[in-house]
Amino acid sequence: MAAITDTGDIVKPVNVIFQQTLLRNAKPHAPYFIGTMPADLTQHRGSLTAKWRRVENLTPTVSALSELTADTLPTRASVVPSVTDVTATVQKYGQHILLSEETDLANFNGQTDKLVEVLGISAGRSLNMLQRNEAEDNLTIVFAGAVASDGVVVSAITLASIKSVVNTLDRNSAIPFTPMTRGNTIIGSAPILASYWAICHPDVAIDVVGLTGFKSVETYAGHTATEPFEFGYLPIAGRGVRFLMSPDASVDAGSGGTTGSTGLRGSTNIDLYSVPVYGRDALGSVGFGFEHIKETYDPGDKLPGIMLINKGFGSSGVADPFDELASLAWKSWHAAKVLNSTWGRTIRAGATSV
Repeated sequence: MAAITDTGDIVKPVNVIFQQTLLRNAKPHAPYFIGTMPADLTQHRGSLTAKWRRVENLTPTVSALSELTADTLPTRASVVPSVTDVTATVQKYGQHILLSEETDLANFNGQTDKLVEVLGISAGRSLNMLQRNEAEDNLTIVFAGAVASDGVVVSAITLASIKSVVNTLDRNSAIPFTPMTRGNTIIGSAPILASYWAICHPDVAIDVVGLTGFKSVETYAGHTATEPFEFGYLPIAGRGVRFLMSPDASVDAGSGGTTGSTGLRGSTNIDLYSVPVYGRDALGSVGFGFEHIKETYDPGDKLPGIMLINKGFGSSGVADPFDELASLAWKSWHAAKVLNSTWGRTIRAGATSV
């Protein structure tokens, strides 16, 4: 795609009400974006590359500073942080609906609003799956049951596998997302430790809620902010894991060990699921945002995460001589990237057949 060289305004025929409807329906269906570090796509930048900057933790010092003298200060060595730029190519995605003149788009109506809602849900799920793929495919895998590969997994997700991941992230100085909060014994709410995020399929969620120590989201939602699809929390050695559920989590049918009498899902072989667990700044994303929902975009403006395009009747020229066709579409630019592979892991496990 050639860079845009015009320095004037860039006019986008976006109905602001419909644009907001689209975004509000898209974002709740994209839990894999939660906790990711966002990168922006900006008009007139002349590049389809997203860039994130990763700053590594500093090595702690255990050496005392000497007494300050007249000639000490210039000789004290400074600390040089490790800074790494991570890039990914941004690609374009979208869908459109072609409408006949029997559907009137000239005025705001219930049918149009419903069509935009459906487009928004589809847009959110589409980008959610793209972001999911990066987390599931490129984070280091931990197999439930402490086995070595997919073909011998014969276990649902276990407390031991989650402990192993949390321990690894803690040893690598991963940064949790949420601060610790105190519950209230009078009203029966649960305290929450500083936590990592984990995302799983609804089939896996059934097993997670049965793990020792699990607390359902309603026990702490009254005193701390929660995310869409969040269903609970598990405390482990002074750290927590907060779980999100997504029906878009992938299912690899028949990839595990023999189903036999394990009670796990799968016909001949067990179906396997991936559960990413990650800390802050482990993953990067491009594709969501509510900023700049307006009619005209100036050079340098950040584009909305998902753009709504509405072509009215008569906009097709000679291709539509009777002005019978109109269209609704969404378009988005997206990229995903693992920014720090030591701050995330993916658990591979089966799921109990219920």
